Amino acid sequence: MALSKVLLLISAATGIQYSVTPPTARPSTEERLKPGGWEVAAPYLHVVVKGIYWALTLCEIAVACATSYPSSAISQTILNGLIHGSNSLQALQRMHQMPQFLIGTCCILTGSFIRTRCYRTLGRMFTFELSIRKTHKLVTSGPYSIVRHPSYTGAILVGAGIAFCHLNRGSWLVICSGLFPEDPRTLKHVLYVLWGAFMTPACIAMNGRMKKEDAMLEKAFGQEWRDWAKRVPYWMIPYIY
Repeated sequence: MALSKVLLLISAATGIQYSVTPPTARPSTEERLKPGGWEVAAPYLHVVVKGIYWALTLCEIAVACATSYPSSAISQTILNGLIHGSNSLQALQRMHQMPQFLIGTCCILTGSFIRTRCYRTLGRMFTFELSIRKTHKLVTSGPYSIVRHPSYTGAILVGAGIAFCHLNRGSWLVICSGLFPEDPRTLKHVLYVLWGAFMTPACIAMNGRMKKEDAMLEKAFGQEWRDWAKRVPYWMIPYIY
């Protein structure tokens, strides 16, 4: 069980690494639209996300390996350093519970696959900042023939996957870090609030971003964009949204 979780942890972290790393260099000042609100942080946000995710992953891996070899002095040092709270024994028993973690890993890998397909389809025109590159072309093939903003579909899946993996009652962060309440009922309410606080702003921000992208592309490509929007009317999920 520990080995399978370690492999899944590494797979998920690798998916995060690819899905949130800009595939191209930043566009020039002349090519970029002036950012507003949270978009000011967009060029740097990926560094924070990757740093936090890898830190959580390494803690999970360390504890998973240490619980598999508890008699080792190194394992005891790891457990003493990373397991906090009065219910540490029960916490260790729950560390390898997998259902939500499996769902989260699948979401991350699926979202990462979608985003890397978008990277390849758009090539140098895929940027984390709103921009119209020199010799920019309107790409309507690949995932962009299904929905107009598939990379955000992937991003929402990745975000949900992060929450499933690390905001559940079997993760190191929740049950072993000492940062969360130990009372099960209180913990459940805290997790609900954190899920909402994590996903709601992300969805709102992406909704605004998609509107800006559509307006930017319509201004740049005119009738060509409008024809594409008629053929591909959905933003993220075919026949739904």
